[in-house]
Amino acid sequence: MLAKIIITLALLLSLGFSINLVSPQISNAQNNDFIDVGKIGPGQTISLLIDPKVIEGGIHGIGGQYDQAVAFNLPKGWSTTDSKLYQNPLQVTITTDPNSPPGNYTIPIKIIDENDGEKLGNIILNVKVQITWDVMDFEVTPSSINTGPGQPARFALKITNKGSTSDVFQVSTSGPKRWQFTKPVFIPAQSSKTIYYEIVSNEEETYQSTIKVVSLASNNIADEENVTLSVHSDLFGDYKATNHGVVVFPIFEAPVYSFAGLLSNLFG
Repeated sequence: MLAKIIITLALLLSLGFSINLVSPQISNAQNNDFIDVGKIGPGQTISLLIDPKVIEGGIHGIGGQYDQAVAFNLPKGWSTTDSKLYQNPLQVTITTDPNSPPGNYTIPIKIIDENDGEKLGNIILNVKVQITWDVMDFEVTPSSINTGPGQPARFALKITNKGSTSDVFQVSTSGPKRWQFTKPVFIPAQSSKTIYYEIVSNEEETYQSTIKVVSLASNNIADEENVTLSVHSDLFGDYKATNHGVVVFPIFEAPVYSFAGLLSNLFG
């Protein structure tokens, strides 16, 4: 659930330095500049990785190594974990409040030369974050399936993470207990993943379910879709069912039913 931002520091004249931001985008910045890390949702976490070594400045003009990085002046309800002392690279994590209202936020990061021991001075990076509750898309296809008793019906659940940080989403269903399921799904930043929800009923019925997706970071990142399964025993329904799974028929009848499934697509 961490978006990793790699920052390389090179100290120039009098605390003027070049910053190379590799992910999520490439940019150059100077001390006290602003770095935009993109959109994340409430409750989500970003992680900044900072190379502590610099090649100019310091006591002998040949650079040195910073000792720690810390975030400060956080909005109410946010939290941070400072880098460990002398860590390489320096890693700072920032976790937003699960109920953070949408908007733009700026978090200063101080990169510290402990006790100014190497005469590098401290560096400030201003990290810009846009909080939005719209960081996830959810789609179910198809939304309705007609099938016969004993025939599997499979729904494709596609989850898209639109944010700049990875997250874990909990997928769950409501309805008859025998078909309820819960599954956590990890989705990296700016990517999609498809999982499948399969139902088999031996009884004629119409089954309705609500499929929900909720971020483990915040209940405010959520969506749901309704699905319907109609189970009916009739010859045409059995033909259509061959498109959703294997029907158990004697081997010599299988080609006939395969051809029937094809015809049901053309005329159903």
